[in-house]
Amino acid sequence: MAIPTAKTLEKGIINTKNSETGVRENREETDAELAERQADYDLWLANYYISKTQEIEQTGIGQLPHTDWTQLLDSNLTDESVAEFAAYRKQLKELSKDLLKGDSTPTDPNANVWDVDFPIHTLLPTEPTPVYKPEE
Repeated sequence: MAIPTAKTLEKGIINTKNSETGVRENREETDAELAERQADYDLWLANYYISKTQEIEQTGIGQLPHTDWTQLLDSNLTDESVAEFAAYRKQLKELSKDLLKGDSTPTDPNANVWDVDFPIHTLLPTEPTPVYKPEE
């Protein structure tokens, strides 16, 4: 699994445009640039679980508009189908519900969802097939 961990970053090479010549050049990263990059990484790491949880939540919520129509009174769906879609929509809203404790630490730090490359779409429940009322 590729869960990010604390690390000390090393100086890198920065490709910038020379303002005098207009030519792109490689140069070594300065101590100040490295310190800023390290601070950014440390902040990202400190907020990793919260950010990942929000990403999972937004993935579920992002699916809701596709099924808004199923909850309208004139959708022409059977009562059972409306209920199935309501349950599906609830699952989408609660996709990240139990991932974090109250102190924003993961309930299961070894869960696959924390992997940087975890395919979040695999958490989505299967959308029900609409069933329409018979024509009268």
